Amino acid sequence: MYSINPEHAVGVVGGLLALFIALVALRFHPGWRLVPGTVRAASVLMAVSGGVHLALIPHHLASEPLTSLLFLLNGVAFVALAVMFTWRWWRIAAAALLITTVLAYLVYVAIGFEGPDQVGLATKLVEVTALGLALVPVRGEVGRTYRSWRWATLGVAMPLLIVITGATVWIVDLARPDARHVHAGALLQSTNTFPTPQQVDAANRLYAETKAAIQPYTDWHAAYSAGYRPGGSSTLPSTHWMNQRYVDAGYVMDPHRPQGLVYANTHHGPVLLGAMFQMKGLNQFGPDPGGPLTAWHQHENICFTPFGFEFSLMTPFATCPIGAIDISASPMLHVWVVDNPRGGPFAVDIDPSVVTAVDRT
Repeated sequence: MYSINPEHAVGVVGGLLALFIALVALRFHPGWRLVPGTVRAASVLMAVSGGVHLALIPHHLASEPLTSLLFLLNGVAFVALAVMFTWRWWRIAAAALLITTVLAYLVYVAIGFEGPDQVGLATKLVEVTALGLALVPVRGEVGRTYRSWRWATLGVAMPLLIVITGATVWIVDLARPDARHVHAGALLQSTNTFPTPQQVDAANRLYAETKAAIQPYTDWHAAYSAGYRPGGSSTLPSTHWMNQRYVDAGYVMDPHRPQGLVYANTHHGPVLLGAMFQMKGLNQFGPDPGGPLTAWHQHENICFTPFGFEFSLMTPFATCPIGAIDISASPMLHVWVVDNPRGGPFAVDIDPSVVTAVDRT
């Protein structure tokens, strides 16, 4: 669902460089044996976060000077605390800085100043991990109340912070997807913005040829005889029927050999909705004679649940529900032979109201 902003890739380099420097510096720090391993690990992770923030300053300097200033202050604070891990009040200061940084990032994402990407999410994961390590009570600490407060923070505040982070980032990305993720879980092929007259004619020809070629498959028995087999649960509104022979052969946008057919699951049997062309490899988009009208799409980071064969989006933390696996489907193009008012004949999805209407007829 989330990609790496190329302009943020330098943050990864900064974080890795900071990791190396922090590990070397830690070994030669005079007080590194005086603190528990959790504190040392937290200090290293804070140095990594500081390296990411400092590396991103040049990118934001010209267009967002305020953001660059905040990155500078944040990065310096992280690096300073990473070195001062023997300070008496280090845990409280580290926890305050980490929590403030995570919440500030969520505010930036929520108001649209920053878009969620893998660099930002990975950095927040590093910071949340550092927070947990900084708060873990260790043997030898005095004060039962002090230890209880730390355990309570770990048991309540940490899960709450993780849930708030995931929910904010996921909701914002679904509400304001970038130009190449206008459909949840689907990566669209890049094309020109407005179709030319030639592209309109080419799209119309592709539609007419495909509709005529799959006309015999209005009878699902004919599709079955031709080698198409349903995949997924028949309890879903519609089902893709795939022809593995055509998939393996690698036909490219052949109206007479579409890799898939889409049927509505109605109370009176499967009803043909359209065809689906599919490429053999990931990230290999097919030809787009109709320009933006026939843009291919690729489903990424989809959680596939064998029990019921249902799909759901992966969470912002790159995880699937228990019992589900992460899959990506190679680029595909649908041709809907029924009226699809919301998206048109080549839309990524079929309008659910169309399937409902078909079921009623």
